[in-house]
Amino acid sequence: MSFGMTKTGFKPKRFADVLDSLTNRIKSISNPDTGEYPFVNETADGLLLQVTSVIAEEIAICWEQAYLASVQYDPQNASGVALRGLVQINAINPSYGTPTQLPVVVRGTAGTVIPAGSKISSTDGSQIYEVQESVVIPASGEATANTLCTEVGANNPAPGTIIQIQTPIFGWNYASNASATSVGTNADTDTTLHVKQSRATAATSYRQVDAIIAGIMTVPGVSYARLYVNKTLTTDARGIAGKTMAAVVVGGLDTDIANVLRLKAGSLDNFAGNLDEPIEFTGELGDVESIDFYRPTEVPIYISIGITVTESGVFPEDAVEKIKQAIVNYAVYDQEGVAGFPPGADVLVSRLYTPINSVPGFKVDSLQIGKTAGTLSTNDIAIAWNELATFDASRITITTD
Repeated sequence: MSFGMTKTGFKPKRFADVLDSLTNRIKSISNPDTGEYPFVNETADGLLLQVTSVIAEEIAICWEQAYLASVQYDPQNASGVALRGLVQINAINPSYGTPTQLPVVVRGTAGTVIPAGSKISSTDGSQIYEVQESVVIPASGEATANTLCTEVGANNPAPGTIIQIQTPIFGWNYASNASATSVGTNADTDTTLHVKQSRATAATSYRQVDAIIAGIMTVPGVSYARLYVNKTLTTDARGIAGKTMAAVVVGGLDTDIANVLRLKAGSLDNFAGNLDEPIEFTGELGDVESIDFYRPTEVPIYISIGITVTESGVFPEDAVEKIKQAIVNYAVYDQEGVAGFPPGADVLVSRLYTPINSVPGFKVDSLQIGKTAGTLSTNDIAIAWNELATFDASRITITTD
């Protein structure tokens, strides 16, 4: 078997390959005087081969690093720092993430100083926040400390859940968070960067619909885009006029998105949308082009669930909150439209059982949904192509028997 750089790419030796090679070479050592092979019967747990394993592991690490060096300029296989440098060729600035900023109410004895760096966490310790500037508790006994999460990411704790004082200070006896001042952002993973790079290179697509969607997806902040085109002369079933295109976009600045449509759409195309004011561009010859597109109309979804606890031993104390959050998380969608409930996706009652049943220890007695709290039923909810079903824990009611 060939190792190193081959016609099909770089093939590294694994630890097992290196160990086999070293072991065979050691066993081939012979005494030049007698012709005997002193190491031919060495076993894996023998002293000599244990030393050989240590050497083999170090050599295998070198092979691994050589492989990483060989793919650092390969768009499909690059990873880590190499990938973060490579995507900048495609005008992509990698995100390293930002931490959540959280105001925390602190109470205690007047005059008590809570120094910068003091830590407060959730009860399970999964989220830790550090006080950014020293706080002196006033005569009222209460002050607000500005804190920053110790890890980057989209952490958005519910009010009253960051309450554990991790830095004991005499005179400080209470902490509780309010709503986040600024929710953090996640750092780009290798997978995310590969997707961004794929979209950036797809922006040069020749097929008009693909090129426009790819172009819109490269706009900073855009998380979802669809393009509907009516090529006929009459209004179609969606209500889109003849010879008109309608883009549905989530995120990004209106002007940036409109500019993509202006540059990539045909000169005779018309644009349908629901912007308060369509974006106008003036050409070099004074011609004015008006660009419109759709921001999906949000349709709040109300949910009522009746449950009965069947296994109290595994039924969490905060099961109601967990069920609500599971539903909200499940509704999050992606550009491919496979996960969650993207714009235009009907809300099917049967799909909601998946997140609900992710919490153990109960059975579902009833499940109803509706567009208002007064129109709940067991029927699915139809969502138009330019609408978006939205889910929030405050609109989910759960009753237990």
